[in-house]
Amino acid sequence: MERSDVSIPCGTLTLEGVLEAPEMAKAPLPGAVICHPHPLYGGNMHNSVVKAVRNALIDEGLACLRFNFRGTGGSWGEHGNGIDELEDVLAAVDFLEARSEVDGRKLVLAGYSFGCWVGLKAAARDARLGLLIGISPPVDEYDFDFLKQETRPKLLITGDRDFVCSKEKFRKLLDEIPEPKKGVIIPGADHFHAGNEDVIVDETKAFLAQYQFDERDD
Repeated sequence: MERSDVSIPCGTLTLEGVLEAPEMAKAPLPGAVICHPHPLYGGNMHNSVVKAVRNALIDEGLACLRFNFRGTGGSWGEHGNGIDELEDVLAAVDFLEARSEVDGRKLVLAGYSFGCWVGLKAAARDARLGLLIGISPPVDEYDFDFLKQETRPKLLITGDRDFVCSKEKFRKLLDEIPEPKKGVIIPGADHFHAGNEDVIVDETKAFLAQYQFDERDD
């Protein structure tokens, strides 16, 4: 895997990020932005679930941009209660799209927990993102009504013991959002998915294989 530490401009701020791609891959590559869990509870771009999603994306031939939300790690600024972070996501998409090794017509947004809510909400404002992946959407704490009009392909994954994503509300959300969509409830998994990262990897790869590469040039 090829890795570069990057600085992402976001208004008057600079966000800390890591750009990774498969070794010896032929450019331009599809690209993905990955959003991390809540920074006030220890979330950052080095989270194990974020890295599991990264691994799946890299294996499927994507360039992946992980970044720290404002006020996290080496990123400038202060936590913005999920409001200002929308701009962080859009800045990361701008940065990724501008990279010469990335095909700006094939972009993915993936997010976990708080990053799922902020990331998917930002994606609702950005038509450049063709595929949406959400891990443990915190439906018990945040409003996901914006997904009820979302017609792009969506993969949503949670655990049946997730304390901020109850099975009942997760299933209700799935029922209310349009196709194409896939919902996965992992038996025995809680919000942190320890020991279940391989399931997330497998589901992410299957989703990408179904939608992202159907018209890929070989």
